[in-house]
Amino acid sequence: MRIESFKIAFPYGEGLKIERMKTINIESKEEIEAIINSCKHCVVSTVSIDGMPYSVPMNFVFHNGQLILHSAPTGTHLQNIENNNSICAVFCTDGKLVYQHKEVACSYRMRAQSVVCFGKVSFVENIDDKILLMNRLMAHYTQNEFNYSKPAIQNVKVWIVEIDKITGKSFAVPHRKSNL
Repeated sequence: MRIESFKIAFPYGEGLKIERMKTINIESKEEIEAIINSCKHCVVSTVSIDGMPYSVPMNFVFHNGQLILHSAPTGTHLQNIENNNSICAVFCTDGKLVYQHKEVACSYRMRAQSVVCFGKVSFVENIDDKILLMNRLMAHYTQNEFNYSKPAIQNVKVWIVEIDKITGKSFAVPHRKSNL
């Protein structure tokens, strides 16, 4: 097999040199919520009846410790939830490429923050509750006000995820220099 040379576009630039970097856990509830609220979408993962993972990007809002999502009324993710209502949702900030040694591939990392939520899904059926939650969700993206037709609001699936566990991490954080 012949491999031809090609030019690569670097979407993250050439990178920023960092002497030493580490990953740290984020313990602050406020910082975790700030990371979530800075994101425009999350990736929600479910598990099929035969144990296969299935992930989809979704719009969301995080409100009062709950994750609110919406989707079409049918789909693989909903079939999976019928069998197991546990989900995992991942949020990640935009990354910045950093490295320790320009010529060492393994020294490159993305400086970013992430949050991983684990929880159980329930679906909202009440029309008034759906409208309230859809307005909260839309307020995450725009200040516009919306009216919903009865068929549209009846056909949307509105999810509430009760969070069981939530973790946050910062990646490629520079080590603080010692005063010693």
